[in-house]
Amino acid sequence: MKKVNILMITVIIITFGLVQKSNAQNQSNGLYLTFNDYLHHKLSYGSMVKDDKIAIHDFMEGSTITVVSNGAKQTLSKNEVFGYRENNLDYRFQDNKAYQVIDTAGFYIYKHDKLTQQGKRPKLVSTEYFSTNANGKILLLTQQNVDMAFASNYKFRYIVQAEFKNDDQLNEYDHALNEYKIKELYTESSK
Repeated sequence: MKKVNILMITVIIITFGLVQKSNAQNQSNGLYLTFNDYLHHKLSYGSMVKDDKIAIHDFMEGSTITVVSNGAKQTLSKNEVFGYRENNLDYRFQDNKAYQVIDTAGFYIYKHDKLTQQGKRPKLVSTEYFSTNANGKILLLTQQNVDMAFASNYKFRYIVQAEFKNDDQLNEYDHALNEYKIKELYTESSK
């Protein structure tokens, strides 16, 4: 009986150790240094060590990122980094701004939050953007930009023009289908 208990405890300790090691290797925060890193979900400077930190200088759209890794402090330019992952959300940099990747089916939809003065207090306002692919130029989600970006997909452009009367409607979300309406139209135009 004692041998069975000792064996059972040993198996539990080894299993717990492997789970801890596995969790440490599957970091959820870090930088995508290149487009290729983003495609392969390869993070650099992640939270592997307790004191490792990444500071994305977003205030006033700062142009740098400060990384503390293994006790060494390093400053990177946002122009040299593709993006980052934080709390299971991906972000991509363009022009020193971080755009949250919202949807990747067919084409990419992003959002960017910015403080704007509304009344007596500033308010956080989200604005939607898009790109035709993961590495494409990020554009404001407007009918004019959709027309230019999808010039060769006339079916999609005509459906968007017919469905949405103004730019503010382009970010409408279909809760029943759990996707943006413009994505539904894109899928429909591909048939």
